[in-house]
Amino acid sequence: MKKVAYATRGVLVRENKVLCIENKIPREGYYDLPGGGIEEGETPFDTCKREFKEETGINVVAADYKGTLEIETSDSIINLKIFLINKYTGEPEYDLEENFCMWLDIDEFLAKEKLYANSILLNKFFFQVLRGNKEFSINLTVDESDKIQTLNFKYV
Repeated sequence: MKKVAYATRGVLVRENKVLCIENKIPREGYYDLPGGGIEEGETPFDTCKREFKEETGINVVAADYKGTLEIETSDSIINLKIFLINKYTGEPEYDLEENFCMWLDIDEFLAKEKLYANSILLNKFFFQVLRGNKEFSINLTVDESDKIQTLNFKYV
């Protein structure tokens, strides 16, 4: 049986730029959306706020829960609760302990060589889904390089 991890990702877009992180550790040089593991006693929204602050320096005030992105690897399943940030305070801090934080044009972000599979949320189709009013469920299987092998999508 595969180990299941529960986590969040927050998507913050301003003027066609996404707030993203570049990892220092682990997986140096990989680009990602801010987020992390849900701790015991924490709601997914609390996790989103905490991780966003730790990884970007920004305080999330309000966000809409949009759905679940489940990523299956050869030995684990990562269940991500996805939030679209719609109100925040502060500005990003560039150089943090575990990552760099930056605004990137969405197309520039998607063109990065080292991306996690959750970056699919910003492709043109799924970005429209993310911005819509229906809750979604996306299931991916990925290889060792986080390249998508299978994809299933539905509204829930």
